[in-house]
Amino acid sequence: MDTMFTVEESNLICIFAGEGRNEVIEDIERAIPYLDDPFLTELSHRVIGRLRDMTDDEFAQLELTAAE
Repeated sequence: MDTMFTVEESNLICIFAGEGRNEVIEDIERAIPYLDDPFLTELSHRVIGRLRDMTDDEFAQLELTAAE
């Protein structure tokens, strides 16, 4: 698997970490209408796209840790 997420992308995924890839995508999609920051909106759309491009098995192998 060659999917590498930036620190910001990883942190966003960690915020919405759930049971699986589809749940994370759905949770981020639900939050987008409430975002007032263009950077966070763009980041959210980028992360959703990258998550959609990977398989559930690839997602399960991710070692995501939120940065301090």
